[in-house]
Amino acid sequence: MTDTPERMSRRLRAARVSSQPPRLRATLLALGIIFALAYVFVLRTPPPVPAPKVQSIQGTYVLVRNRATPTPGATPRPASTLSGSFAARASGDAGGTMRQGLSTQADEPPTLRSSYDASQRAEQTTRTLAVGTRTRRTFDAWPPVWRVGTLSPLDYQGLAAIVRSAVEDKDRNVGIKPLEDGGRTVWRAAMTFADDDLVEVVVDQAAGLVVWHSETRRGSTETFVASPAWDAGASASPAADLGEAPAAGDSGLASQARHDRTFTYVSSLVAAGRRAGYTPLTPTLVPDGFAVKAVATADATGAPREWLFRGPAPPARELSDGERQVGLLYTRGLTWFTVQQLGPRTAGISTGLIRDALASGRTAKLSFQTAPLQYGAFAGGTAYTWFERSGPTLLVSDRDAVVYVTGALTRQELITLAEGLEPVGGAGSASPSPAP
Repeated sequence: MTDTPERMSRRLRAARVSSQPPRLRATLLALGIIFALAYVFVLRTPPPVPAPKVQSIQGTYVLVRNRATPTPGATPRPASTLSGSFAARASGDAGGTMRQGLSTQADEPPTLRSSYDASQRAEQTTRTLAVGTRTRRTFDAWPPVWRVGTLSPLDYQGLAAIVRSAVEDKDRNVGIKPLEDGGRTVWRAAMTFADDDLVEVVVDQAAGLVVWHSETRRGSTETFVASPAWDAGASASPAADLGEAPAAGDSGLASQARHDRTFTYVSSLVAAGRRAGYTPLTPTLVPDGFAVKAVATADATGAPREWLFRGPAPPARELSDGERQVGLLYTRGLTWFTVQQLGPRTAGISTGLIRDALASGRTAKLSFQTAPLQYGAFAGGTAYTWFERSGPTLLVSDRDAVVYVTGALTRQELITLAEGLEPVGGAGSASPSPAP
């Protein structure tokens, strides 16, 4: 058979390849693999999810409540509208107003004014009534940050963290679509929790804050719309932005003051361990920028069942009395997360409860997942993660400790934090709480 020009060309190419030294062929193969991996892991890697580092916010909001009609054919109930303003600082200070209906009159007295002084751990809320005002003061509630009786985007920061985590992990349990809104990039997301409530949010990508929230529950819909002043500078305090609340006694109505004794604040994690009666664990792998804001202890009543169930927990063997849980609050700008833990006295008899609860409620938790831990105090154990309204949530336990983390961390950050848990005084230690 006569060779055609095409066959001769193929033979020449094959001869050139076969004549290459084995080392050269191996080198070319290795370079090809390197280029392929670089394309997959570098060139095709999406941009990282931005981490919110906002130091202050202020703006206005509108909340509209549409109640479900009780019976078919009945007259629909009119929607109620609340409007107000908000302000918050990275220090933990916050303030807000709320009034019935929409208003543009600057001199109209608000129906509700609330402010929080983080240095004093004191919240003051004043309600304006037809006959005067009533003021309530609350001290030492947990966590000691942005506690006000009015609304702001910070009320939904857990949902914003869920969206960030779902984007990072490409989690299809949360429907997400990137959009443009007023010249800013946002995510619009929808998720359904175990109680079948449909929650939809719009999250500003750069700030990591919810600017629109809608929740449907039993046919009723509540919609929150925030209008942050993104370019506004930080004032001295939120109270300065919103005006001081009337002093107690000015209206002739009773002023109520109460101390929240649920948590007892202490100076350090070591002091918390002495009060709790065991050596607590401290996170040594905390995401950049986060710092301890407060340390406290509390009764173990309800935990860890309250960490696993929303609403009344199913019957279970009573846990041991007397042991206290230890709480840590970490903040970075306007974002935060909490770490709560119990020691061996409770952990030793709650292992079965946790296992059974997670097994029976596996499908009830939004995006429930497990992950093996390679390092830290729980090395060789399993971390359980899922999404709560408070944010991405982690639970890890053995016979010596139970640790529960929730807030503004993504799932991957939670797992890293769990692998960095070490006994206090070992690899790291928590900073003391700020003095009140």
